[in-house]
Amino acid sequence: MENFVHVKSLDELKQAVGHEQHYWLLKHSSTCPVSAAAWKEYSEYASLHPHQLFLYLVVQEDRSLSTAVEEITGIRHASPQLFHFASQKVDWHASHNKITNKAMNEFNA
Repeated sequence: MENFVHVKSLDELKQAVGHEQHYWLLKHSSTCPVSAAAWKEYSEYASLHPHQLFLYLVVQEDRSLSTAVEEITGIRHASPQLFHFASQKVDWHASHNKITNKAMNEFNA
């Protein structure tokens, strides 16, 4: 999917976002079963919304970006953790089992 992008650094995040006003960012753990379930939900939602931008980082591999996201948002790190940004600010976030296709649809309705 063109709208599904792995970002590994703050520079890559900024480049991927470009002039987009709205986008999603998932902090994903490659070893956690809860994160695997969140990944499935996130991927399913992304596949149904091709005109939205979906970014992700892998916390084990992209630790400095994960830390930067915590500093930028002021929201304590969790994994998995999902953010929706509007105009460079978080306007919705969820973590763990609250990351569902249904919750994303309800927010974006």
